[in-house]
Amino acid sequence: MNGAIFSVVIPCLNEAPSLQGCLIEIRQAADALNLPYEIVVADNNSTDDSARIAREYGARVVSVAKRGYGSALHAGILAARGQVVVFADADGSYPFCDLARFIAPVLNNQADMVLGNRLNNTLQKGAMPWLNRWFGTPFLSFVLRTLYPIAVYDCNGGMRAVKRSLYEDLHLKQPGMEFASEMLLRAGKKNWRYVEIPISLRPAHPSHKPHLRPFRDGFRHLFTLLKYRFFDEN
Repeated sequence: MNGAIFSVVIPCLNEAPSLQGCLIEIRQAADALNLPYEIVVADNNSTDDSARIAREYGARVVSVAKRGYGSALHAGILAARGQVVVFADADGSYPFCDLARFIAPVLNNQADMVLGNRLNNTLQKGAMPWLNRWFGTPFLSFVLRTLYPIAVYDCNGGMRAVKRSLYEDLHLKQPGMEFASEMLLRAGKKNWRYVEIPISLRPAHPSHKPHLRPFRDGFRHLFTLLKYRFFDEN
């Protein structure tokens, strides 16, 4: 809807089995806030019923031809009409029931960005691979904090909220998973106000085929952090 106060954006690539549950959870949490909202599903060339399911549950589907997590999410956020944009994956792992905690700081002008931190005691068993939990994400978060003015402890957290009016000023370019790091380092350079809040993380839906490739995507995150710090002034 044109008068949306907030938008919920979901990047989607063949997530039909888990998407329905996400949309139901979003609508329940969003309806409880009694604010105008919209749901945007950024469909990244899905070949299953994802787009049909999204429309059945009232979402606006944005088709994104260029493959990649960053490409889909970027297109979805640009298409969003809300003052606040909350985004998370379609695999059923993120707590859309926490929408209010992400929206309020931005809507009340207390933050430009809200980040969900999964690395806490509410992380459910089996929700994150051991290597990611104890090495990959903590290491990349340390590098980010060291190189940029942003003290984030879960740089790969996939549930975030941003102020829509400021988003385009970040000029994000990365098409893959490293989009998550690029957003943070650019926000740090722009002196965005941010808060990091603890969230739970559930195991992904059993049908979900992980799009993440830990070593490949980890190196791409690291390369992005180093490149923007030492070789790219833009």
